[in-house]
Amino acid sequence: MEPFGAALRPRIMDPPLIAHSFGTGAGPTHTWYAPADADLNGDGRAESVSLDFDGDGLADDAMIDSDGDGVADLVGLDLDDDGVPETFYSDDGSGVWGVRTASPFARAPSTSSGQPPTGPPRPGRQPVDTDGDGKADATLVTRGSSRELRLDTDGDGQWDLALVDDDGDGVVDRVARRDP
Repeated sequence: MEPFGAALRPRIMDPPLIAHSFGTGAGPTHTWYAPADADLNGDGRAESVSLDFDGDGLADDAMIDSDGDGVADLVGLDLDDDGVPETFYSDDGSGVWGVRTASPFARAPSTSSGQPPTGPPRPGRQPVDTDGDGKADATLVTRGSSRELRLDTDGDGQWDLALVDDDGDGVVDRVARRDP
């Protein structure tokens, strides 16, 4: 038998329920609760609720609880049906998700679905923030269709390991090491 008051204690839900609200911009909003079913930030725990608005069986939007308080504070739109939201909005306070915002998630050279980037690579060097701290951790070097992700694994400011995609298909063909 449970001790007195045990039924009144909050229970941790796993996955958590996420509240998400919609409105027309005029009048009341309507709030729904759904279990989180998508891990968009890559930490191994679901923080988002996937929604399929057009009925095609693919998630078009994700209601994202980026601060972990149980209330969606962002919506991510998957505009090309690849399973990765490209555009993000916050609520303007009226239930209309109309304030465009930057992605809350760090993006590495490949998408979170593990697919290679689409489109032709930009030539030259691009800094890459692999851990989302706002600092470049690697450099993406592109020559023709070849891509190299150069990593500084020992923190000395020089790259010492490169993941090389010789043919631009998004798959690592070889690993190069820089001699000290």
